[in-house]
Amino acid sequence: MAMNRSIFDIQADFCKAMANGTRLQIMHVLREQPLRVADIAQATNLSQSVVSRQLGILRATGVVNCKRQGNEMIYHLTDENIGKLCDLVRQLLSDQAQRQSQVFENHLA
Repeated sequence: MAMNRSIFDIQADFCKAMANGTRLQIMHVLREQPLRVADIAQATNLSQSVVSRQLGILRATGVVNCKRQGNEMIYHLTDENIGKLCDLVRQLLSDQAQRQSQVFENHLA
């Protein structure tokens, strides 16, 4: 029997994949250009094994993909909107922090 997944389950899995600081760091460096695991590791200051493990999770959820160049795999974001989504989340967090700061300032005044 085929498993029917709701859009909410798919969205939740996508959000879970992005709910990790290490994976967000990897996505951030991949926004600039496709990279090898070794290059991602160097850019993020993470070990290659950590990067590989996290890339596996990101690939499983469709956030990144890779292509073979010779003996190496080159990883890239599957969609530029993923980077835009990260920017949007940061903007929301910044806006939220500003609102909270204003609440404290108003309370202390």
